[in-house]
Amino acid sequence: MTLSYTIVTISALLVVELIVMIILMSYFVLSIDLTPETLVANLREEWTPMMQHFFSSEPPDVDGARKYLEDVQGTVIRTRPLLVFGSLQLEMRVKDFLHFYYLLNDRTLVYAIPSGIVSEEDLGKKIPYDYLPGLDRPLRAALQGEEDQNLLYEIVEPGHRIIGAIPVFRFEPTDVGYVTVPVESLLDIERNLVGIVVFTTKHFPWQFLPLGQLILYIGRSLLIITLFAGLIGSVFGLWTAKGLTRRLTHVSQAAHDWARGDFSVSIRDTSKDEIGKLTSDLNLMAKQLENLMDRRQELTILEERNRLARDLHDSVKQQAFAASAQLAAARVHMNAHPEKAYEQLKEAELLIEKVRQELTDLILELRPVEIKGKGLVVAAENFISDWRRRNEISIEFDVWGEEHILPLDAQKSIFRILQEALANVLWHSQAKLVRVSFDFRSYILVVIIEDDGKGFVVEQRRGEGMGLDFMKERAALIGGELIISSFPGRGTSIVLRYPYPVAEI
Repeated sequence: MTLSYTIVTISALLVVELIVMIILMSYFVLSIDLTPETLVANLREEWTPMMQHFFSSEPPDVDGARKYLEDVQGTVIRTRPLLVFGSLQLEMRVKDFLHFYYLLNDRTLVYAIPSGIVSEEDLGKKIPYDYLPGLDRPLRAALQGEEDQNLLYEIVEPGHRIIGAIPVFRFEPTDVGYVTVPVESLLDIERNLVGIVVFTTKHFPWQFLPLGQLILYIGRSLLIITLFAGLIGSVFGLWTAKGLTRRLTHVSQAAHDWARGDFSVSIRDTSKDEIGKLTSDLNLMAKQLENLMDRRQELTILEERNRLARDLHDSVKQQAFAASAQLAAARVHMNAHPEKAYEQLKEAELLIEKVRQELTDLILELRPVEIKGKGLVVAAENFISDWRRRNEISIEFDVWGEEHILPLDAQKSIFRILQEALANVLWHSQAKLVRVSFDFRSYILVVIIEDDGKGFVVEQRRGEGMGLDFMKERAALIGGELIISSFPGRGTSIVLRYPYPVAEI
């Protein structure tokens, strides 16, 4: 927790520093005038005198121009100073975000900066007007000797890149003779086009701001603050974490006892802060849960008694009454019709055997479930094996996946649901085949009990003694879900979904 406080404190400060850096970057970029007109004007002022000397000779000094361009650094653009950081001022070179192509007046490509942007085969050859996207109009205007800056550039999509062409002139007296290129007279000086400088932007200038310089200034200014904040965060975190850890440990211990069913444990914390309020709410919740569990237990016992009463009334009592009727009829016919009395005694014997079998099943349900030490699967296998031996209904049992160790209460509840479901099959379904499967998946246990019996309408059987609500209540008590599907003539399917408890860390 101490480390968390320290990291949060320093991280918050770093976020503030990052915001400051973004604001400064925005300031510097906005302070740079990089409109197309400005670019054309600045490049014309610098590059025209540079290239005029090489392109004006007869023939043009191409080798000299190339050698010169290999070493030239180009224009440097500076931002306005920021006095808050000691007159901080950033600068960038034009060639860092521009490509240059140098042409003679007949469109012969002489050189390019950077040199790798054109192939060696293109050097010394005439380029077409559409050599670059958007070049056609500015190049034609430059070859015609246009001075209007708005005609010497084009904005190209996507990215709003700028492409332009700047004419390079040689100025001579008017009596220099015949020339083959466009000329324009100005007083007694004749202006002859000797070359073209084509430029195109390759990136937005933001990418070429000297971030190292900016980070150095900001880092040097804020280093002491960062170290101081880290020290304060560590001390504060250590002091706060010690008390919080102790209090949270008490909460954890109480929660562990509650999870085991011991709600007599309470958390003693008289503080008025958020954790104190939380412990008070948790103590109240524990008391309410204890009351709820007691009420649920009472309701479960009552429901179990009612269910047993219904089962005894619906099955054992009816069978006993029928056996009593058969015995009474046999006594009447004993002297006059002994054969008929014998048949009625046999029928009474069968009815009494059914009563014994159903009482045995009820006793098995009431007997404590001995699962501890054996596990749920073994207990289910033993019960199903015994159930198969005592009844004439075929039953299949499958287990999928690797058995998970479940809490004992959950195992008992699942076992009771299995008992209740098979009891319903025996007493009500008239089924010939039952399938039971335990599917241990990664995060959940799925128990499926299905039969091929006569089925029923689920909504119409509520409260009629089949124990469906009782099974659902058992599933809910362990955090599971019970889904019952049945249709007349199509059998019944009971699906229990029990998610495994999350392991304590």
